[in-house]
Amino acid sequence: MAATSPATSVLFICLGNHCRSPAAHAVADALHADRGVAHFDSAGTSRAHVGEPPHALAVAEGSRRGYRVNHRARQIHPDDFARFDLIVAMDRQNVDDLERMRGGVEHRTGHYATVEPGQVQLLRRWDPYAMPGDEDLVDPWGEPPTAYGTMFDVIERSMGPLLEHLAWLRSEHTAG
Repeated sequence: MAATSPATSVLFICLGNHCRSPAAHAVADALHADRGVAHFDSAGTSRAHVGEPPHALAVAEGSRRGYRVNHRARQIHPDDFARFDLIVAMDRQNVDDLERMRGGVEHRTGHYATVEPGQVQLLRRWDPYAMPGDEDLVDPWGEPPTAYGTMFDVIERSMGPLLEHLAWLRSEHTAG
């Protein structure tokens, strides 16, 4: 009998942990339900909104869609690179900031580092509608409410394939 693998830990990242990453965190929590394949959190690369609730328009759009967007903003901590198997960024600038913070050093240990060599990934990697050059999830901050709807559309269509990928990562662990 194969050993049960631990849940994959996933950290969603945006600039301020105020709109996109807490929305992705809420959608992931809701859609993964009882699969037990992952543990989710979110953070920002800046300190701009630390301790604040998510943007009111993100909360409202999430609620309209049945999600609880209720995370308190925090900034990524250097220990997060060792704590999380996968770090999912919302745009290329987030990836650049994360790679600079990480300093090119692999901090992860364990099986997931061998089956998922790229710790930092863009969310739209899993978006079936993303085209080359269209990998960023646009920040809706300061935009009209429709921008938050568009943000959730991208997150929702990306999350199913991401959760399937996490299930695959877990199956690779139990197969090994």
